[in-house]
Amino acid sequence: MIELILAGDYARLLLYAYIVLGLWVMTAVAVCVDLWAGTDSARARGEKILSGGLRRTFAKLGDYWRVEVMALLIDLIGSLIPWYNLPFASMLMTAGVILIEGRSVWENERAKRSNIAQLPDALRAIIHCTNIQEAEELLEKLQEEIRQTNIPPNPTNHG
Repeated sequence: MIELILAGDYARLLLYAYIVLGLWVMTAVAVCVDLWAGTDSARARGEKILSGGLRRTFAKLGDYWRVEVMALLIDLIGSLIPWYNLPFASMLMTAGVILIEGRSVWENERAKRSNIAQLPDALRAIIHCTNIQEAEELLEKLQEEIRQTNIPPNPTNHG
């Protein structure tokens, strides 16, 4: 890198900068694909999509970029070595991020296709109860629904 600056080879220096910028854009795209897969999976499971997930996505992107800045510093030091002519640390870091986010997308797809995504709304509501009061209120609603539709209280009991 230093030799490029000293030789005035700004075209190669610009190419180096474009490669690093492209790697950083790939990181952002990987995080956005994971966000897309996560929200799609949450919708399939009937979960509410809250702003907290979006905030976590931006925090994760910031964390990745901080690590990629560190990789860029390694690349700048490496550029003092004659054969170190590409941002190898940045490339390795971006590949790691894409692998991590790819696994997350895969896990979201598995969750979307899991059995919980096919549960009836009533069962899903039971699972999402966070305290006793919510559970009791839900139970009362279900009992009222059973009374209104004249469904026997225990349809699996044939005796």
